[in-house]
Amino acid sequence: MSEEERKAVLIKLEHEQKINLRGTDLKAISESTQHFTLAVPRTEKLENLEKKIEEFGQGELEIITKGEAPQPPHKNFAYLNTIKEASPKDRLCQVFFEQYDELIQQESIIFEIEIMSLQQGKNQKRNELQKIREEIKKLFESGRKGNLFEHEEIKGTCRAVIRCTGEVFQELVEDRKWQTKIVYFDARPAFETFHQTLANFNIENLGEFISPPPDAPMVCIVDSGVTSGNPFLKPVVKEDLMRSFLRSELDRDNPNDECGHGSGVASLASYYALNLYQNAENRGNIWIASARILNKDNEIEDEKMFSIILREVVETFTKIGIKIFNLSIQFTNRKWHEEAKRTIPRNSWIARSIDKLSREYDVVFITITGNISTSNVRYYHEDGLPYPKYFIDDEASIYDPGQAALAVTVGSMSPTTQAVGPVTTAMAIAEQHQPSPFTRCGSGINREIKPELVEYGGNYLLEQNSSVRENPGTNVMMASHQLTPAIAHKSGTSFAAPRVAHKMARILYDMQSLGFYDLSASLLKALTVNSATYPPYYENFDNFKQEMNEVEPKHWLNVVGYGIPDDIRATECDKYTAILIFEDDIQPNTVNFFDIPVPECLADAEMGVKRLTVTVVYAPEVQRWGLENYLGTTLKWRMFRGDVDQEEVIRSMSVEEEGEESNDEETAKNPKELKFEPGITLRSRGTVQHGICEWKIHKSEYSQQCYTLAIAAYEKWGRKNPNPVPYAVVVRLEDTTQTADVYVEVQNIMAQLEVQARGNV
Repeated sequence: MSEEERKAVLIKLEHEQKINLRGTDLKAISESTQHFTLAVPRTEKLENLEKKIEEFGQGELEIITKGEAPQPPHKNFAYLNTIKEASPKDRLCQVFFEQYDELIQQESIIFEIEIMSLQQGKNQKRNELQKIREEIKKLFESGRKGNLFEHEEIKGTCRAVIRCTGEVFQELVEDRKWQTKIVYFDARPAFETFHQTLANFNIENLGEFISPPPDAPMVCIVDSGVTSGNPFLKPVVKEDLMRSFLRSELDRDNPNDECGHGSGVASLASYYALNLYQNAENRGNIWIASARILNKDNEIEDEKMFSIILREVVETFTKIGIKIFNLSIQFTNRKWHEEAKRTIPRNSWIARSIDKLSREYDVVFITITGNISTSNVRYYHEDGLPYPKYFIDDEASIYDPGQAALAVTVGSMSPTTQAVGPVTTAMAIAEQHQPSPFTRCGSGINREIKPELVEYGGNYLLEQNSSVRENPGTNVMMASHQLTPAIAHKSGTSFAAPRVAHKMARILYDMQSLGFYDLSASLLKALTVNSATYPPYYENFDNFKQEMNEVEPKHWLNVVGYGIPDDIRATECDKYTAILIFEDDIQPNTVNFFDIPVPECLADAEMGVKRLTVTVVYAPEVQRWGLENYLGTTLKWRMFRGDVDQEEVIRSMSVEEEGEESNDEETAKNPKELKFEPGITLRSRGTVQHGICEWKIHKSEYSQQCYTLAIAAYEKWGRKNPNPVPYAVVVRLEDTTQTADVYVEVQNIMAQLEVQARGNV
C-alpha cells in the first residue's frame, strides 16, 4: 500500500464510551463521539494497535491508582467493540446523513466542511490545507458548479463554507481521495455567513445606537477629521468639540472627514468593535472629540510644522480635561532604526514634541508602529524571508513618530484567518493571535521596547502566485466617512491603536468611579500596560516567539511589546489577586523603597504559578536637541524577597548595569532578588518598565517580612538641582492555582503597615 493509499483509508472504531488512541498507530481525524471514532492509519500494519489489544487481553493486572483494585493494561479497550473501514457517510452530520439521497439530487446546496492536514510541521499543514482548497476549487469549474465562500484555519484544520451542486457534493463525500481530506460535512447554522452579512448590510436593519454615559471620558482623535453624521458616530461624537487645525480657506472651518481615516479610527475608539448583524445593538462607551490635521488627500499641509500643530491641539483640548490623544498617523519617509538615524534628522522633532507635550500637559499620546505594505510583504516572501522572519529587517522598523519615548506605541495582532468572498483559496499569512503581517517593530528612540502594546488590526492573505492582498474577512470593520454606506473595512496599525485608546479610557473611567479623579498620565499608562497579556490560544503565539528567537532572540518583544491590554483586568481584584498602586514624584539620585506584601498563605497554595507583575512608568524631561542621553533621568527597579536585609538592597541598587549579562550575574550572587522578564537592562531603557516574575513553590520564610521593591532614579545631564520626576507604580500579585486567599491577606498586611506608620510618626 502506497503512502497516498494509506492516507486515504478511513477507519471506524465502534465503542461503548470514548477511548484513547495514543500509541495505537491510528490518528483520530475528528473528536470522538460516545459510540464511534474516525481515524486514519499512521502505519500500514497497525502493529502497535495489535500489541495494545493483546496486552489488554493477556497482560498482568496492574495498580493504576493507589487504593483502587488492579486493572488490565489499556483498560479503555474494554469498551472497544469493532474496528472496520468506515463508510464515507460517517463524515456527515446527522441531518445530512438522514437526507443524503435527496441532497445529491439538488441543483444547489450550501454547507460547511472541515478540512484536515495529516502533515507534521505547522507550515506543511498550512500548505497542504491550501492545496486541498485549490483542488476543491477545480471541481467547481470557475463557479459553474460551486463556490468556496469563506474559510478559517485553526491548528491544522480549516473550516470552509461551500455552495455546490448535489453532484459535486456526492463526489466530495464518496470519492476515496476526499475521505481523509474532508473529515466532516455540516449543515449551515441558521445565521448567515460574514460574506452575506457584508453584502446584505443595511444600516436600517440594525438595532439601537446608544450614547456613552454623560460622565464617560473623552478621547481626542488627531486625524483627518470625523463625519459626525454617520449613524455610528452621531451618538458618540461631541460636535461642539470638532476642530479643524488646517489653514486653507476651504478647510479651516471644516472639521469633517473627507478621506475616511479619522471616522474609522473614531468608531473603534468609542465602540471597540461594530456589530453589523440584524437588530444588533451598538453601545458607545467613549465620547469622541476630533482634531482635524489632515486634508482631503490624507496629508499634512505644507505650510505648517507638524510639531506646532500638535501643540495647538493639546493646548485646545486639555482645557476641557481630555487626557488621551489618539494619533494613528505614520510618516512613511521616516523609518526609525540605527541606519536611518544618519539619513533623517537626528532631531526627531515630531517624536520629541510628543514627549515634551506628554510631560508638560500630563497627557497620553497613543501612536502607531506603521504598516508594511502588501507589495513589500510579497517581496520579502519572494526573497526567501517569509513571515515572521522579515521583522528582523531594518526596512520593517517603526515609522516616525512611533519611537516617541513617552507615547504608548501600538502594533497589530491578527484577529482571525477568516477569508471571505467567492472562490477564496488564499492562505492567511499570520495565524490567529499572531502579529499582523503588516505591523512594524522597534526599538524606540532610547532603544526601549516598542511597541509597548498590541491590539487586533487585521491580517493579509497570500495567494499561490505570491501576491499579497487584504480581505474583508481579515480586515477591521469600522464606520465610514459617509452616511451610506455607513461602514468600511481596512487593515492596519491605525485601527489597532484606537482599540487601545478605548480600553485606556475605560480604565480611566473605572478609576474615576473609585475616586481617582486626578489620575496622572503615568498611572494611567501603568495600569494599562500592567493589564496586558499575551494570547494563549492554540499555541500560535508561542510558535511565533520560537521562530523569532531562532533568528534574533528577544526581538519578538519589539514586535508585540507586552501584549494586549485588558481594561477589566486592569482594575479588578478577586479573592486570589491583589493590585497595589502608587504615584508621586521621585528626586533624581535617590532610591525609593516599597513594602510589597506577598503573604505566607502562598506557601499553602497548590503547586502552580504564582505571579508578580510590576509596571513602573515615569515622565522625565527629554533633550531639546540630539539623541545622546535623550532622557534627563532614568529609572531602574528591582524586587527582593522578604528574607533579605535592606542593606543588601541598597548595595544592589548602587550600581547601574551596562549589559544584560551583568543583570544575570547580580541575580546569581543574590538569589533573594526576583528575576523578572524582561531583564533589568532591557526594561530600564524605557519610560514604561514592565516585568513579570513567576514561580511555582512559595516558602513561608520568603514572607518573613514584606518583599522590597526598590526604585532608583539616576540624573543623566549632570545638573546640580534636577527637577523631580513624576512616576507611578502598579504591582499585581496573583495565585493562578486559585487556592490562596491573596486579597484578604494583602489587605490585612497593608492595614498593619498603616498602623505601624502612624505609630512611627
